[in-house]
Amino acid sequence: MVKTGAATPTARPLRSYQKLSERLRQFMADGHFHDGDRLPPERSLAESFGVSRSSVREAIRTLAEKGLLESRHGDGTYVRVPDMEPLRKAIIEAVHSEGVLFDEVTEYRRIVEPAIAELAALRRTLNQLDQLKIITCDQQRCLLLGEDDGALDARFHQQLAECAGNRLLAETITQLNALYAGGRMPELRDATWRQFSVSSHLQIIDALERQSPEEARKAAEVHIDHVVSKHLFATARD
Repeated sequence: MVKTGAATPTARPLRSYQKLSERLRQFMADGHFHDGDRLPPERSLAESFGVSRSSVREAIRTLAEKGLLESRHGDGTYVRVPDMEPLRKAIIEAVHSEGVLFDEVTEYRRIVEPAIAELAALRRTLNQLDQLKIITCDQQRCLLLGEDDGALDARFHQQLAECAGNRLLAETITQLNALYAGGRMPELRDATWRQFSVSSHLQIIDALERQSPEEARKAAEVHIDHVVSKHLFATARD
């Protein structure tokens, strides 16, 4: 007879933004900033923290309005308080907000985009298929030139939704692209990531060309799973 009992609770892994918060706590505790110090450029802070520049920019703006930071024209931004706790809290709050949004957006993408790809394989027109190919070719050109392809990536997903032939889905992707704009910033998309984006878009196009909804769904799922695994919020630069 098999004995049954209460299940042993399983510890839930830290979500991406919680992992980043812990990194930031340690970063600030190590004494990187002191009263009178000049803050590094936004790009450097974003790279150090593993977040987008928009999060850092918003935190700095808020603290400057409170008089905790001083912006000197042509000379950068300086710390004006001996207690760095407000700065630490502001950056962590910005990261929390961005991290929660990223988690929610990717969860939503996992639900919606494979279904869009499936419908697109059944309903796409030859002209729509050609448009997807043009966008992806432009992405490849940007990759070779070392240019930002974030806007093209957004256009690809918008065009894919148009192929599905459902106006509500197309409008959903428009809103999703606006929410996910921070995730397509150049500092979060290295050459390896952008190369995978091109390759996975080509796989989706190939499935659409063969009008295979099963393959289109699978290609979209692989694409989104890679975004989650490679995104700086998911890895927290571990």
